[in-house]
Amino acid sequence: MRARTARPPRTRSWSWSDRLIEAGVLFLLVFTPLAYGTVEPWSEAIAELVVLGMAVTWVLARLPDWELRLDLPPGWLPAALFLVLVVVQVIWLPAALIRTISPLTAAMDDAAVAYSAESPALWSVSLAPHATWQEGLKLLAVAAFFLVLYNTYRTRGQLQRAVWAMIAIGTLISVFGIVQRMTWNGRFYWIGPEAPHGAAFGPFVNRAHFAGLIVVVVPLALALILAERREPTRRPLHDRGWRGRLRRWNSQQARPTRLVPFLMVLMGAAALVSGSRGGVVSLVVALLAMVGLGASGRSGMRRAARVAVATALILLAGIWIGGDILYGTIERLAEEVGRPEESARVAIWTDAIDLWRRAPALGTGLASFEVAYPSIRTIKWPVTFLHAESDWVQLLTDTGLVGLGLAVATVVILALALLRRARWAEAPRTRMFALAGLIALFGATVQGIGNFNLPVMSNLLYLAVAVVAGLQTDG
Repeated sequence: MRARTARPPRTRSWSWSDRLIEAGVLFLLVFTPLAYGTVEPWSEAIAELVVLGMAVTWVLARLPDWELRLDLPPGWLPAALFLVLVVVQVIWLPAALIRTISPLTAAMDDAAVAYSAESPALWSVSLAPHATWQEGLKLLAVAAFFLVLYNTYRTRGQLQRAVWAMIAIGTLISVFGIVQRMTWNGRFYWIGPEAPHGAAFGPFVNRAHFAGLIVVVVPLALALILAERREPTRRPLHDRGWRGRLRRWNSQQARPTRLVPFLMVLMGAAALVSGSRGGVVSLVVALLAMVGLGASGRSGMRRAARVAVATALILLAGIWIGGDILYGTIERLAEEVGRPEESARVAIWTDAIDLWRRAPALGTGLASFEVAYPSIRTIKWPVTFLHAESDWVQLLTDTGLVGLGLAVATVVILALALLRRARWAEAPRTRMFALAGLIALFGATVQGIGNFNLPVMSNLLYLAVAVVAGLQTDG
């Protein structure tokens, strides 16, 4: 294994392993969002088995050469250490050590021991070892998926097919979600299981999870448009202007990418009318960031202007499709910001800080919030809280300062690598996809402040593809 120093040549034969791995990638891009975002055990198991098959295929394809070379992406070290931390949380450690590094875990274990005949000599850091192990396996599968893509996706065709699959599925579930809102009968796909609450949108149990997926797909769609090469041909006077552009768009020579602006506007508008406050904020912030970061040089100003026009069209489409829903979302967001003392989210975060103080270093165990929170809960409402309503707050409570620091370090290193390619890469296409990967990562980070998306495997896999596209696209 080695860190990546030089990019391998792009010209290589198309092998059986490449075909199998790409088939696995495309299957996951289609399956994971449609399977309720892959948040249930059965769908997670299918996705993890497919990723395992991709990893085994990659290894078997390299055994005949007796060389197993693995290119490591930026941020691999803190990401690997985070997975090691999860393993530490579930293994059995001496009780004296647990009392030192996690007083809350020790206190809850002592309370449990009071009802048993003897006190065990070994405890685990995690208050919910089984849940921690399951969540760790999911993150390990996402990491393996990212590594396989980073080491096999070398050609423009591979990345384009993945991006087109993401755009197609994003458009499909956007239309599905809008139609579902108008004909909602309380069941997924109208015939499936009943939704646990009224926040479902399309196949997703939570509308914020749908918005999180679209925040990843829209920047890639924009990059596909901006990276399209234009032939510098001189056109007659009568073929210039908006009429000429419409005639060319409707001609037989028009490329499939001419449809992307309409699909992008539809997806963005669906995210706005989904009713997710975090989705609205993260999408708008991501698009504005793409405008600002893309405005460098004369050609950059033109690209920024096109992104700004796309942002305006998405807002107008959202108002046209569901202005009342969008207005209600913004009104609820303003109320929560204006009266934080009445916000359930702020109350949970206040309790979560107290929870973190009782296990500051390693936390209470990944995915253990549901078990740990009742011990310090101050909210009197008759509601069960399964998570902290924030990716970053829950990372703090679940994995402590060590886990949060490793997660932040991974994101920062990836963001800096994408930013360098977006600024200094020679090919415009490389810069556009690097910028799209950076904006997708930034949008997911912003939405993670006020929403909890970590359990949604589909969003993690889509984000992995967006980042790989930004790191690997050349020419």
